[in-house]
Amino acid sequence: MAKRIILYTGKGGVGKTTVAATTALLAAKRGYKALVVSTDAAHSLRDSFDMELGAEPKEIMPNLFAQEIDVYYSVEKYWGKLTEYLQSLLRWLKVDEILTEEFSVLPGMEEVSSFLWVYHHFKEGLFDVIIVDSAPTGETLKLLSLPDVARWWIMKVFPIERRVVKVIRPAMKVVTDMPLPEEKTYDAIEDLFTKLDSIQNTFSDPAITSIRLVLNLEKMVIKETQRAYTYLNLYGYPVDSVIINRTMPNELEHPFFEEWKRSQHVYREEVEELFNPIPTFEVKLFSKEVLGIKSLEEFGSNLFSKKDPTRIFFKGKPYEIVKEDGAYNVLLKLPFVSKEEIKLFQIKDELTIQIENHRRNIFLPRFLADLPVKEAKFQDDFLRIIFEKKEKKSKG
Repeated sequence: MAKRIILYTGKGGVGKTTVAATTALLAAKRGYKALVVSTDAAHSLRDSFDMELGAEPKEIMPNLFAQEIDVYYSVEKYWGKLTEYLQSLLRWLKVDEILTEEFSVLPGMEEVSSFLWVYHHFKEGLFDVIIVDSAPTGETLKLLSLPDVARWWIMKVFPIERRVVKVIRPAMKVVTDMPLPEEKTYDAIEDLFTKLDSIQNTFSDPAITSIRLVLNLEKMVIKETQRAYTYLNLYGYPVDSVIINRTMPNELEHPFFEEWKRSQHVYREEVEELFNPIPTFEVKLFSKEVLGIKSLEEFGSNLFSKKDPTRIFFKGKPYEIVKEDGAYNVLLKLPFVSKEEIKLFQIKDELTIQIENHRRNIFLPRFLADLPVKEAKFQDDFLRIIFEKKEKKSKG
């Protein structure tokens, strides 16, 4: 098995691909056999390395491999039996042959196939570290939540549907020639959902996987990253660092850049407070595009300095949401402080904990945003924030 999986995510355009390519390059130069995989439909990994890449891993240099997921190649590899059935059904409906090929790729297949590739490489164990250049934040979060949906579907709906089709197939053949799913189709789907469950176990294991958030020092980007951080914690996926990309270099002293630099300084402090205790790494804005091996090496030396980029930079949950006696609790570890030092504020979907001059903001998930805080308790270095119970709607 591969030893490590590192997944980079963030708002579109923040530089995830460059950071992912750099991490893979630095890992390879340290002697790790590294693979960087792009799961974003708008691939730009080939631009980072300044060379063509394909649907299978391609060796770029000793120890370094890269792959750009191709939707049709991947769907055929992992969803072959299902797409065969869908195409036969579409042909029966007399859908144009060209459109049949297009429509047989259902929404979500591409994203799921991407993670199946990553899991395949992990199980094969041909690489020491797999770096994932993922789709923008929203798509990544949907993808990471898919195993929960899949597990429910295969436990609740799938067995019933399979039995029903088995019973009605003989009668259906008398009435119509419409194709029904065969046992091999159901077997293939069941195998896929089983793999999805294994994927979640792998991606939520902090000893294997690290998710890293890439951002720029802009208000909208920081907000989206904060939201992603909350939901990744909610799903149980380990975040080990935050990458701040494109900070203004100090040597830029022209008046045109002064306001920009001041703004970034304010946002830089905000990021430290928002994501504490997760460590942050920072890389300056380059004067040219980061393309090719040499540019990536320079970028990497700025970002990680001499640190090993494959190491785990943070262990543990910064906070946890649990449900006890019908009420939601947020548990937050706050060592080295007393109850009297803690101040708590809630404004809509943001919870703010202040200790002296330091603030910690937690973006609340939707199901907590409308619930007021009932009380807060501090015991054994843990702050327990208890929310009011959600009122049940009366019938009639």
